Amino acid sequence: MADRLVVDTMKLRFRANTLRLRLNQTEVASLSQNHPLKERVDFPGNTALQYTLSVGDTVEASATFVNGNISIELPENSVHEWSTSATIGLYFNLPVTDNILKIAVEKDLVCIDGPPEEIDPDAYPRPNEQANC
Repeated sequence: MADRLVVDTMKLRFRANTLRLRLNQTEVASLSQNHPLKERVDFPGNTALQYTLSVGDTVEASATFVNGNISIELPENSVHEWSTSATIGLYFNLPVTDNILKIAVEKDLVCIDGPPEEIDPDAYPRPNEQANC
């Protein structure tokens, strides 16, 4: 497989009722200018999972899942402050029936020891030179 650069590809991870999104520098800049970020994962059978991260004039984050679409809206003030700071992430807890949906939106740090196809030249530098991805 040929090496390729992965740019403008917001990452989404699911784990234990948590959605974790990682954004590179270009994506954080776009989001802070109120431009939504969208990604799509295609599956056999002509189906897809889509996810969108946007900014709204709200004080709390929100999330919905409708017809294969995950939509997350973040408070505008939080995104603007975060985008220009050294803070790595924004974290929200949304109540759901008998549970909490945790949402983490983080700046994607450079991966030093990952496979070439996963290295994003637009990732944020690591603050302490760790070699982990």
